[in-house]
Amino acid sequence: MYRLYGARRCLATSAESQARQSQFNVFDRRAKLVQRSRIAQLNPQLSRKKEYLRDEVALKTIERLAFITRDFTKVLDFGSHSGNLLKNLTIKTEIPVGADYAETEITKQLNNDKLVIQDKIKQLYMLDSSKELLYRDIDEPFNKQFKGEVIRCVGDEESFNHTCLEQSDQYDAVISNLSLHWINDLPGTLANINRILKPDGLFMGTLFGGDTLYELRTSLQLAEMERKGGISPRVSPLVNVNDIGTLLNRAGFSMLTIDAEDVVVGGFPDIVSVCEDLQAMGEQNAVLSRANTLPRDVLLAANEIYKSLHGETDDKGVTTLPVTFNIIFMIGWKKSDSQPQPLARGSGQVSLKDVL
Repeated sequence: MYRLYGARRCLATSAESQARQSQFNVFDRRAKLVQRSRIAQLNPQLSRKKEYLRDEVALKTIERLAFITRDFTKVLDFGSHSGNLLKNLTIKTEIPVGADYAETEITKQLNNDKLVIQDKIKQLYMLDSSKELLYRDIDEPFNKQFKGEVIRCVGDEESFNHTCLEQSDQYDAVISNLSLHWINDLPGTLANINRILKPDGLFMGTLFGGDTLYELRTSLQLAEMERKGGISPRVSPLVNVNDIGTLLNRAGFSMLTIDAEDVVVGGFPDIVSVCEDLQAMGEQNAVLSRANTLPRDVLLAANEIYKSLHGETDDKGVTTLPVTFNIIFMIGWKKSDSQPQPLARGSGQVSLKDVL
């Protein structure tokens, strides 16, 4: 009887542990790894061509990094993809043809910021779960233009299973661009990022917010409701900007800065072209409960709904489809005794009533 009770207790404990672990499992990480690696391996040129969004976000990250005046001797690019941050740091941005004075000066300032940031970074660790994507551009010229040392590490971003993630308090800054939205246990991952940062270390990240692909999402839902009488999870669930502050605070970050920006990409001729771009980016659906196929009649109906609700018609009567990407930018600092501390409650000497 004792052995039987002990066995039952062990089984119950194991079941509880699995239940706690599975509560975070929304995405199929194995499928996502295959999706991200396939195009990079089979068609590198197409993979590079479809990285316009990651390149744009990398530039916006560089602009934000330029406002931080400290040095970053050791930096981790967490979920680095093929190295969009490294590439955009080293490649000069050309002044657009026909640019006005303001646009010209902004581009000059951006190029100057790139040089300043490069001088701050002595070691850049690039971590990504996809070996094919991480090493895709290793022979590209921009790698030799970087002044510091580059170390590429293949490891899972969620399980923190690489040696470069073992030691606590080691990185001056961790930067993550458009990678965290595929993490199941986002609170745990943010806590681990906080752990490996030095005290007063910087975390700067971006991820897709809840309004991303809302045109595609609504069109597919309406089409499937009409044709099938129900809906399937065709687009992955995403974090809302209102939740980011809570997540960062729970992970131990302080002095938070959070904002969001919509990047709209237009000119798609049909919904198939939209899906093909997402597939080439490795950003197609990876929800565990996803449907395996999209029926042709649902796709055709979704295309017409997309055009009628969100289509943009030019002077020639040609209708194209826009795609909205909601980008959440977040900055947090690991807590340190050297950081400015708030005064004790009730210690103020001036009344707001007198000021206002």
